[in-house]
Amino acid sequence: MIFLLDHLPSFSLITLTGLAGLSLSTVSTLLGNRRAILLAQALAGSAFMVHYMLLGATTGMLMAVLGFVQLAVACQDRRPRWMSVLFGATVPAALLVAAATWQGPMSALSATGFVLQTVGRWQPSVTAMRLFFLAATVMGAGHNILAGSAFGLCSDTLAISGYLLSLWRGQAARGGVRGTVAAA
Repeated sequence: MIFLLDHLPSFSLITLTGLAGLSLSTVSTLLGNRRAILLAQALAGSAFMVHYMLLGATTGMLMAVLGFVQLAVACQDRRPRWMSVLFGATVPAALLVAAATWQGPMSALSATGFVLQTVGRWQPSVTAMRLFFLAATVMGAGHNILAGSAFGLCSDTLAISGYLLSLWRGQAARGGVRGTVAAA
């Protein structure tokens, strides 16, 4: 298994695309606008597509491609029926990818995370999106623990922290968190 940390000294394209994906996905957790969140995720997904392709990780690359298709549809203000069908078709496609590359619990966690992200991307509410993305990230962390991916766990830790912070800030802004400082 190849870890991103093995490539850091070389600053290869693998390293650069991994760092770009990590940075953009972390930024997406902190944004407040639905469309901005989805666009940042699309940019992160594009970086990860190239990253996984360069690593030879076909499953990761295919899941990133399917996620990118979802994001391209979810970002649209108006969605003709065919776009909704395309969005929905990514779920059975992802399940087929998971089945074709089945690795037991790792594949189950990955597929569950993909489905949760799918539901999150379709939500009109930023708070609902974050809750589904948080749950999806927990599934991804389970996958990365089993896979032994230090880079994946780093990404998951930053994402979980970002989602929790953003959810807390949103709750505080609505006056639902007691004892918060008004300037926070």
